[in-house]
Amino acid sequence: MLGVGACGQSATNSADTLTWEQSNQEYKKTTENFPFALSDGDQFPSDMTKATSDNQLYQKGWGEGQAYFYWICSTENKILNNSDDGSDQQSLSELEKVTDTDWFKTYYIDEDNVFKNEVIGKAQLGDTSVMQQFYDSDCTWYRDVNGL
Repeated sequence: MLGVGACGQSATNSADTLTWEQSNQEYKKTTENFPFALSDGDQFPSDMTKATSDNQLYQKGWGEGQAYFYWICSTENKILNNSDDGSDQQSLSELEKVTDTDWFKTYYIDEDNVFKNEVIGKAQLGDTSVMQQFYDSDCTWYRDVNGL
């Protein structure tokens, strides 16, 4: 669903592609001024994950997206693990705010509003099954960093 991605090696480094170092700087800049708090004491990793190839190029926005996905995963983790104590409704309200960010509107391709309607909307009604699917497929880095 994310509209940005890592690219294969290219002969030129156009304005739309970044090295890992440049993309990591984009990630760091985003985490320094992130608009939302991470859940339950989570902290952003100091660096984003590095590709296995040193020649890997990243699409502009990838580093920013890594920060947003880390936050989304932190919030989803809290929701999925706290649905019994009522704190999930506040976290769901926080998660919904991401859909109004410039990052989401620019890079997150969701023409059918699946994230808002299926992930968040169903969870607000007590069905976290779609959120669990997104968490399982999109949050590998978050889970690895946090030993989950």
